[in-house]
Amino acid sequence: MFPKGVNSPVRYYPPYPMFIGRGKGALIWDVDGKSYQDFLLAYGPLILGHSPERVVERIMETVQRGTVFGAPTELEVKFGELLTRSANLDKVRLVNSGTEATMHSIRLALHHTGRRKVLKVRGGYHGTHPFNFDSDLVESIEFNSQDALRDKLSTREYACFIIEPVMGNIGVIPPRDDFLENVREITERTGTLLIFDEVITGYRTGFYPYYRHLKLEPDLATFAKIIGGGLPLAAYGGKEDIMKEVRPSGSFPQAGTFSGNPVSVAAGLETLEILSKKDYSHLERLTDVARRGLSESGLPVNSQTGMLSIFFTDGSVERASDALRSRKDLYFKLFEKALDAGIFLAPSYDETIFISFEHAEKDVKEAFELLGEEARKIWKGT
Repeated sequence: MFPKGVNSPVRYYPPYPMFIGRGKGALIWDVDGKSYQDFLLAYGPLILGHSPERVVERIMETVQRGTVFGAPTELEVKFGELLTRSANLDKVRLVNSGTEATMHSIRLALHHTGRRKVLKVRGGYHGTHPFNFDSDLVESIEFNSQDALRDKLSTREYACFIIEPVMGNIGVIPPRDDFLENVREITERTGTLLIFDEVITGYRTGFYPYYRHLKLEPDLATFAKIIGGGLPLAAYGGKEDIMKEVRPSGSFPQAGTFSGNPVSVAAGLETLEILSKKDYSHLERLTDVARRGLSESGLPVNSQTGMLSIFFTDGSVERASDALRSRKDLYFKLFEKALDAGIFLAPSYDETIFISFEHAEKDVKEAFELLGEEARKIWKGT
């Protein structure tokens, strides 16, 4: 029926994936009734855990009035005002997925600059569209390598440089000190638009995109996951002189039947309103507890607030080439040990482990100390 029985490749693992029946807070239950501490969190959207009451109530109130109209609603305006204000953007356009957001932001960069080439980071993931994969028009450089960026952009043939401020789809790789500040200076000097892909990082470190944490201003930025409150919602936005080119104010073609649908917008708006009052130091503390537990393995562990990764390799991990040394067969053994212990992680070594505000510190400590010990045994047994 479905390729390998799934509707996204990351959900498959041999011999077949576990099917989920329900979720609440930090827990999920499979269809056989077994519970798991969920550190996958749907690959990142569920920073408030599963089925938060206020979000569910807002969804139910909204869906009773209609699911999609093909016309503007007041909810879109409220959501747009909150997003542009907190993200420090002039204008945004709502879409349905991170793939759409990144694809259209790159297309807009090509349209705006008149240049033909795109630069990205090796191992950076920006959805499943042609601009995510190397080709005659798309090239990649290593993360944390400002010299490589400077060399490439000196030709002034690239419309944009798209980058996750913290890499999250080859494992978590934070930026070196001053790397992103140098990225902003180099792109600005060479007339290359800087696109920060905040699909994963947006509103995870604090109630702002990661770039605001560093007091940086991109030309364009993309958002998804957290801003949808568990439903399909994404956005791209940026500076007025670029965004005014989007139809109907300009000639850049982009549209979407379900873009800004009221149900997704309601979930996203309620989620952002809740997050605006959250103490992110609590999430930072939970992440630190998890990191300490994993570090007992003796293996490299990278983290940023609400997200972390363990790598089955020697040495530090600061770029894709480092992460690709990680033994995915050994990570899968850890995944299997975790399932047996009632802990749900991403089955693939290059995905991120996530933590929500709903996780209890005691549960995080116990889970990640167990994972650290199991990882140590697996690594020592190689």
